Amino acid sequence: MWKAVLLRVWSNLGSLLLAFAIAFAVWISAVVAADPNEERDFPTPLNLQVHGLDSGLVLIGTLPDQVLLRLSAPTSLWDRLTSRVDTVEVFIDLAGLSSGEHTVAVQVESELRPFRVVQVTPSEVSIQLEPLAVQELEITTQIEGTPALGFELDTLSLDPETATLSGPASLMAQVARVVATLDVGDARETVSANATLQAEDEAGAVLSGLTIEPAQVQLEQAIVQAGGYRDVAVKVETVGLPAGGFRVISISVNPPVVTLFSTETEIVAGLPGYVSTVPLDLSFAEEDIVTRLSLNLPQGVIVVGEQQNVEVIIGIAPIETSILLNVQVEVIGLGSGFETELSPLTVSVILSGPLSTLQSLVGDDIRLFVDVTGLQPGTHLIEPQAEIVPLDVRLLSVIPGSIEVVITRSP
Repeated sequence: MWKAVLLRVWSNLGSLLLAFAIAFAVWISAVVAADPNEERDFPTPLNLQVHGLDSGLVLIGTLPDQVLLRLSAPTSLWDRLTSRVDTVEVFIDLAGLSSGEHTVAVQVESELRPFRVVQVTPSEVSIQLEPLAVQELEITTQIEGTPALGFELDTLSLDPETATLSGPASLMAQVARVVATLDVGDARETVSANATLQAEDEAGAVLSGLTIEPAQVQLEQAIVQAGGYRDVAVKVETVGLPAGGFRVISISVNPPVVTLFSTETEIVAGLPGYVSTVPLDLSFAEEDIVTRLSLNLPQGVIVVGEQQNVEVIIGIAPIETSILLNVQVEVIGLGSGFETELSPLTVSVILSGPLSTLQSLVGDDIRLFVDVTGLQPGTHLIEPQAEIVPLDVRLLSVIPGSIEVVITRSP
């Protein structure tokens, strides 16, 4: 019986296969009709990755920064493909390649399927591989600039003292030294900084394309004062007092610090840390004083530099105080046919300003008034306004702060 069944199946095998193929084609057509393929450019350029590079080799030159793709995929897959940048990877595979020049195809991979690569730009890249060389060198320090006049270089510290360089053997063969540079121009104290290391050839040209570990080192250059030199502060000496009602509000000197020199180092070393100017007379001063003063220096001591004296600025300002006055309140803006009654008629005011100005105030120098322009008959509370003639006098407060104004029609 089984033999008869098998013979019947065998005799109809072609028909069964044809029926299966037709059914599969119908299914594929239905799927494609429901979710058709779309050919699009990938919306963002992709970074080119490198796979399989031998640890003993190094890649020379630069690869394309980005790769452009054109793919064909079902409509439903496109949203998933473009939802994240890392869904699609473009790379070159260098596994098994030796040193020399090579042309390598750009490959595309993704865990999402199905899709078809229509175009890759660029589709291949030319590369050069060289043996990797590694070398440890002592770091050479290079000091640029010179300290300020009267200062000199002292000890130099470097941490670490060696660096490891790695890169193509042909480029490493050109390395003569690895340099750390520190600028000490016009320095008056120890200079400390993180210096970036650079590889140089015999001619001093900087070599790029090498890896230096560490990339930076800590450099510290001690700066000390040379023998016979010393920095000291400048102290301004004054005599006399400003005019009555005035005071000194500031004293400034430029430069505030000067460098002194003497061939007899013990004289400079014995100074108290400052040097005084010749006395400046402030008697009866009523305004700022700007002048240049020479320094009172010991015998055999000079000022280093072109300027042998200093600029001094003395700030003079009036002594300020405050006073309490009673002032009668005036009315302005009252229309014809109306009259007013004020309560109170006088107020207390506190004024602030230079003592000399406040002491010389006269009756017309300050007015207090209420403005009733446009107001209708009735009772109003109005804040008084002030007019003060001396510009350097300020009104601090008025007591009370509001005046009751009763406006009535004239009989």
